[in-house]
Amino acid sequence: MVVSSIITSGLLYLVMEIMQVDRREASLDQVQQDMQRAIDYIRDDLQQALYVYSDPADVERIETSLQDDRNFPDRAEDTTVLVFWRVDPIEDNLPTVCVDGHRNFDDSDPNFAQCQSLRVRQASYTLVAYVQRTNDGNRNWPGQSRLIRYELSKYRGNTANMVIREGYRDPANLGDSESSFEDWTPDLTRGNPSGSSAALVDFVDNPTATLNRSPLSDPTEPCSTYGTDASGNSLYQVMPSAATTTDHTSFFACVRSPDTDSEERTNQDVYVFLRGNAYDAQPGAINMANSESALPILETRVLVRGVVDKRI
Repeated sequence: MVVSSIITSGLLYLVMEIMQVDRREASLDQVQQDMQRAIDYIRDDLQQALYVYSDPADVERIETSLQDDRNFPDRAEDTTVLVFWRVDPIEDNLPTVCVDGHRNFDDSDPNFAQCQSLRVRQASYTLVAYVQRTNDGNRNWPGQSRLIRYELSKYRGNTANMVIREGYRDPANLGDSESSFEDWTPDLTRGNPSGSSAALVDFVDNPTATLNRSPLSDPTEPCSTYGTDASGNSLYQVMPSAATTTDHTSFFACVRSPDTDSEERTNQDVYVFLRGNAYDAQPGAINMANSESALPILETRVLVRGVVDKRI
């Protein structure tokens, strides 16, 4: 009787352990799939970009200029990693008045310039930012950190209405002396910026987890192995600029400067890195040790299709 009880207990323990392992493996697989989908989404987003900010001072300026937008993620635990302008085609949704009635506009009518721009570009420009937020134990976000995507598009609602969003300044408006991609700031005469934001993915690894590998561990400076100029300076800037092998290690990027030299401007390319962690901080969760729940880092290289003032 005692022997059978021991055998039964042993079998039950073995079954429970197998079930635990299966659940852990399923959790790891699910989180890695989520990370892959997230980095694929970021890659597709960047492929539509026209200008990616590679100067930390520019990113900081944009962060400051958007601080009155309640939808821009700017908490103390937030870190902005990528900021860029993407092209949003609107060829199938031109306002009827621009297609059929544009000849009736007076040159001084603001809609005249809008229609001219839409007819030529067949697109508008949207400011996009990717921000990493360290989670605070809220049961809605059980991972260690998450990614948030913010955007400030030109038009509010249907493009056909031509209602420009609050705070939006067209970076390619030649009639606005303060308009440019490089030095963009909101147009506060339209009111405070009013963009939109949404979480892209949870269970991103702790940003302070050690990652002793290239490009963060490159010998001279992060990202330098991807290329240097004649003086030995890296052609790529790590973003966020404070990223090291022990900080900002789970989501970062290497961004090539849009100006390779004073004579030409070529397409940028961006290396993006993302690492997940299946550790669930919620009580009762099935967890392995935190180090065992960390997943392999994913990376992708994106060639930005657009370019501002390209010179051949």
